Amino acid sequence: MKILKKILVLASMVLLFAVGCGNETKTMTCTRTMNQNGMNADLRYEVDYKKDTVTKVKSTEKITIDGDNELLETYRSTVEATYAPYKDVEHYNYTVGVQGNTLTSIVEIDYENIDTNKMLEIDSANGQLIKDGKIKLDDLKSAYESAGITCEK
Repeated sequence: MKILKKILVLASMVLLFAVGCGNETKTMTCTRTMNQNGMNADLRYEVDYKKDTVTKVKSTEKITIDGDNELLETYRSTVEATYAPYKDVEHYNYTVGVQGNTLTSIVEIDYENIDTNKMLEIDSANGQLIKDGKIKLDDLKSAYESAGITCEK
């Protein structure tokens, strides 16, 4: 009987270890820089995921323009208008600001807790990534890569 108990304890520990490892949060980092016609863009996306499902995304996008503050303000207005529909969605946080000749937008989305149905109501195009309330890591990575963004796990 003692041997059976030891085997059960050992088997339980192995099972818990295996299950626990599968739930480990990992991060994929995706980046792109562009320099074009006096505009520099520095894009960075940090994607947290468990197994194959995205749990959080933090994007930091910086656009620097040589000397044309009017154009920078136009970009700021456009970016703010893009995020404005999400302002009351819990777990979707963003800031947009201009400092000097650089526009910075930071967006943090907690996909484990956000109401994805609300996101789909705001923009049905979100349905390209959101399937059954979740985003698959490979789908997001493909979307980034199709935009010329490089991702590393």
